[in-house]
Amino acid sequence: MRRSKTILGLGALRLDAPFRALLRPGRDVLPVYHPQRAGWSIALRKGALLGLIVVVAFLYGVMAAILPPGMLVGAAAPLALLALLVVWALPDAKVAPTRALTHAFTAFVLFMILWPNYLAVSVAGLPWISMRRLVGLILTALLMICLSTSRPFRQGMVDVFRTSPWLSRLLIGFIIIQFLASIFSVSPGETIGRWVNTSFTSTAVCFTTIWLFGPGGKTVPWLVNRLAIAVFVLMVIGVFEARAQHVLWLEHIPSFLRIDDAVLSQLIQPHIRNWYRVVTTYTTPLAYGELLALTTPFVLYRMVNAKTWPIRLLWLAFDVFVFYSAVLSTARLALVGFLAAHAVFGLLWGLHRWRNARGDLIGISATMMYPAVLVALALAVLFVPALHVRVLGGGAAQASTDARSAQFHMAMPVIARRPLLGYGPGEGGGAINWRTPEGILTIDLGFVALAADVGVFGFLAYVGVILLSIIGLFRVGWRDFASPFPPEFAIVVSLTVLISTRLVLAQGDNDPLFMILFGLSLAMLYAARGRGAGNPVPGGTNAIGRSA
Repeated sequence: MRRSKTILGLGALRLDAPFRALLRPGRDVLPVYHPQRAGWSIALRKGALLGLIVVVAFLYGVMAAILPPGMLVGAAAPLALLALLVVWALPDAKVAPTRALTHAFTAFVLFMILWPNYLAVSVAGLPWISMRRLVGLILTALLMICLSTSRPFRQGMVDVFRTSPWLSRLLIGFIIIQFLASIFSVSPGETIGRWVNTSFTSTAVCFTTIWLFGPGGKTVPWLVNRLAIAVFVLMVIGVFEARAQHVLWLEHIPSFLRIDDAVLSQLIQPHIRNWYRVVTTYTTPLAYGELLALTTPFVLYRMVNAKTWPIRLLWLAFDVFVFYSAVLSTARLALVGFLAAHAVFGLLWGLHRWRNARGDLIGISATMMYPAVLVALALAVLFVPALHVRVLGGGAAQASTDARSAQFHMAMPVIARRPLLGYGPGEGGGAINWRTPEGILTIDLGFVALAADVGVFGFLAYVGVILLSIIGLFRVGWRDFASPFPPEFAIVVSLTVLISTRLVLAQGDNDPLFMILFGLSLAMLYAARGRGAGNPVPGGTNAIGRSA
């Protein structure tokens, strides 16, 4: 039997071969070769490696069984590092999956708006996974693969960052400060998990936006169309919700979806201030109103740049629908943002038309009448009761105004105690410790909460990104003679509205949208430089996107 040949012709079959290999002694070889180890040494090393794998797998199984979901982030860190190492080791390829990255970005925008972030997928006792985080994970993986396997992709990203060095430094600096604040927080076990979630849902989508609208060649109308579709569906849901006086799907959640008990109890009790307050897929009407306010400038941009009157009237109707939805939310920041968007939009449109059309009286008339319009608007807000209450507060809304004033005075000494890195993402509200009369911990001031979370330097980096983006985009839009209202101006107006909403709202539901605006600002500055150089697609050809 030892001498017989195998059927497949693989050579002689020796039953004592493993024992011979185990008892084989070591032997010297030429210096250029490694010494051949003894058979027992090789077997011992392989056995030790197999034993280590079994022990690690056993420990991971035990941790997954006994640890709460919030503590599994630390256990998953080595696996995440291993996955990053595998992605980094991928060889360069001729084709990068940029088309899949574009589809993942579109899916993320839709899920970010249309899917309730409090509804998570729960399967077989695994940690709950929100759809926003799941799609963000796919987006992050595709982004990392593109960076690892495509040299033109990496070069395009570098070119974008070199276009606006200070803006790039502030943006990257803010992301780094977020990471450091998570590690050195008052509760690292909680904040590191939040940082991981932010990396999938905000940081990755920001860098994806930078490439898509920079070297990728995507345009602002491309984004506005997708954003408008999602917001329109949401506003339709809001109309039906206002009639039903409750969240539509609250009693129809399937078994594989789970919702946190605290959020569920909050949604069961309707938000009512004189009348029902619409929340749609959000947990509060304020976050829904913030989305409407940030969308308004892009609706005005499409309306002014429409090629035909039917399309222009369609966008005008959309603008009216946004106003009606803001009224249904009863959120003051929604109406303030809506009015601020129209006010800043009118000023920029009048100045731009006055500069580009010297013989036209519309631009100069709109610009000269602007102070009078502002005065009339201010008088209406002060003396018209309905506008006064909805914009400045009063009556049932006065309590929230007083609460924000109290929170501001309580926050200042708290921020001063940890000014460098703050208390960690999401921990600033607990450090300030302001509670409602019902005993609920809350914080309503967005910029104050940001300073408490990531410290003064993180706050300055965040505000610096907004201000530098506004200044840079205004300069680019001011030199644009081609369009009635440049897309850069639309982003400027949206960032201005962002400042007004973050003054009174700290909820982070729209944080990914903020990062999209930041990435879009950097990409548009890069695209403007490409147009100035006579290159229709900034940074060179769009071969990556076509090949993918």
